[in-house]
Amino acid sequence: MSDIIKTVQLQDPGSELVVLYDLEYSSGSFAYFFAGLDDDLTELQFRDSAGAVRTYVALPLEADGFDISSDGAYSRPEITVANIESVFKDAIGGLDFQDLIGKRLTRRTTLKKYLVGESNDSGAGNPPVEFPKIVYIIDRLKAKSIISATFELAAPFDLAGISLPRRVIIGGACPWKYKGLNPPAGTFPRGGCKWTSETLGGGIVPAGEAVYLNEFDEYILPNTITFSNIGSSVAKGNYYQTVENITRINSDGSTTSFSAPRYWQALRDQASSPVLPSDYDSFYWRSVRVYTTETSGLIAYTYKESRHNTYVLSSQGILWRAKKYAVVGTHSFIEGAYWTAGDKCGKTVTSCASRFQAKKHATITNGIAVDRVPTNLPFGGFPGAKQR
Repeated sequence: MSDIIKTVQLQDPGSELVVLYDLEYSSGSFAYFFAGLDDDLTELQFRDSAGAVRTYVALPLEADGFDISSDGAYSRPEITVANIESVFKDAIGGLDFQDLIGKRLTRRTTLKKYLVGESNDSGAGNPPVEFPKIVYIIDRLKAKSIISATFELAAPFDLAGISLPRRVIIGGACPWKYKGLNPPAGTFPRGGCKWTSETLGGGIVPAGEAVYLNEFDEYILPNTITFSNIGSSVAKGNYYQTVENITRINSDGSTTSFSAPRYWQALRDQASSPVLPSDYDSFYWRSVRVYTTETSGLIAYTYKESRHNTYVLSSQGILWRAKKYAVVGTHSFIEGAYWTAGDKCGKTVTSCASRFQAKKHATITNGIAVDRVPTNLPFGGFPGAKQR
């Protein structure tokens, strides 16, 4: 990036500024475009972070409000596109305007000479020369007419804590009755959440193949899955492990600090020098947890950070998380001092989607794919209205 900084500090950079947009309209599927109002609609090509060539199409749009201030409210830029749905829909996989709410839009800025085929193209397999990327979330459809549609964008951290369905939620309770169809067939449903039971999946994953998540939307997988060490590259969908220092709480209340494995799933391919995972990175990685199948005498530990507490799958197919030092077979699986439910809902739209749209991994037994099943959530109540 230092090259482009030096260039723009010159009195004459010798190349015009180019703004490109990457829209992730579904998990792993992107539309690449730029504003083509004053151009001949010729496509542009630019490289992604791994050096792969991406083709950007010219679309009739205007974008403004991308200024950044060190104080005051966060800016909420707006993008206005011509209301020619056949053109825009082709670029975004056939989705309606309303379907773009909540999608991720990345704004990329570079100079024309750094585009593919230009004089200073970084070359095949090399990362591009560009200014820092800025990521936004499409927050709402602000206006729509027969001429245009305007979307309001927001910074991801400006949306933190939004819960479904944008009203006050009582802690530990779900307005649709979590697992509302349990017991399932032949009974009257109780609530809108049609999750049947922990061992049946939500009608998306085949019966008998569990989908477990905790309240932090982390998938909980069997410890029989192979977790590899992170090498010179990582593959999307595969599972990896790192090591971190954690503090365990012993049976007498004393603590012990030691290094323990931490588990992750790669959300994207990284061909070289992969970004190391962290809890603050939801672009390249997502955190996952593991559980152990019930065995008499198994010791379940708790930790200073409760997310690390031991998960145990009982012989009845119910997932439990330890609340204090417990021995399987000695401390019964009941909600109380020693155990709490390990499979919990995070009470957000993301939580619901993670469960109901979960997709079986194509090659890893008991694994969950990064991509989701493109199905609607099986209950209503949000958003409150949809523009027609």
